[in-house]
Amino acid sequence: MQTFLYIIVTLLVFGVLILAHEAGHFFVAKACKVKVNEFSIGMGPAIFKKQGKETLYSVRVLPIGGYVQMDGEDGDGTDENSFNKKPYWKRFLILVTGALMNILLGFILICIINSQRALLPTTVVAQFDDNAVSNAGGLKENDEIVDINGYGVNSYLDMTYALATAGTDPVSVTVLRDGGKVTLDKVSFPVVEDEQLGECFSIDFVVFGVKRSFISTVKYSFDWTVSISKSIYSFFGTLFTGKADINQVSGPVGTTTAIGESVKLGLDSLLLVVALISINLGIVNLLPFPALDGGRILLLAIEAVRRKPLSQKVEYSINAAGLILLLALMAVITVKDVIKLF
Repeated sequence: MQTFLYIIVTLLVFGVLILAHEAGHFFVAKACKVKVNEFSIGMGPAIFKKQGKETLYSVRVLPIGGYVQMDGEDGDGTDENSFNKKPYWKRFLILVTGALMNILLGFILICIINSQRALLPTTVVAQFDDNAVSNAGGLKENDEIVDINGYGVNSYLDMTYALATAGTDPVSVTVLRDGGKVTLDKVSFPVVEDEQLGECFSIDFVVFGVKRSFISTVKYSFDWTVSISKSIYSFFGTLFTGKADINQVSGPVGTTTAIGESVKLGLDSLLLVVALISINLGIVNLLPFPALDGGRILLLAIEAVRRKPLSQKVEYSINAAGLILLLALMAVITVKDVIKLF
């Protein structure tokens, strides 16, 4: 019965994430007076269809994506309401809004989570733990941490991420102290064992908190969303340079497992996992890679510079190659996730 519940929750989560993404494309396309032929949630054979005045609405059997099929999307539209006939800025807005909707959804969920806290953490050291080691490197109470090893710290989450990915060698920490910046070159922290990261630093002090209010909650949640986005881009940077471990990447199987585990821990845990997945989905879609929204935005930028689109043959080849690479990567990640289950 529990397994069935986890499957239902996972399907609902995927449905909400896909709906938010495709709705972003859809409503902006409509606002820009682009003819939308089909709005689909899911891929594969349709299990539900309804023809609207202009658009066919469908739900398809595989909850692994969706699409908004616009007239002229492939560059062959002749109607004035075709996608390819619209100005560059309108096409850019249509392409980017799907990912932005996922990021916005994540932000809203984080706001809901933080609205239940009495205090919201800062990056200002309040008190060191017993047997703390970071103060031996020069860190003091009331220091506001603004940078760790070149990684900008604007939130508590930035601080935890920077330390978790810094390794175990002493780090450079820049703080605001007495109105000026002070850089501490060799600061160490306690080393802990993480299931995914291996040995890494952990924080050995508590920070000051600010009282929760509407403004502080929105600001902190915004900073948290930015921190998550930064960490995703930082991770992909290390992944492409070969410094990251692919075991830290999860596909549909790993995501389903994470959702199932979060259900056991309660609503806040589930909302946090959904927020993380949604923001990840938005950020990844903005990467300038073929077959993703970011790749299409890059092609649009090339068209704007050239004052004419690439040939359909070249564009198809680029997107097909990107799709093949994405499917291959997804297959590798899925096999890895399945092996990890056993």
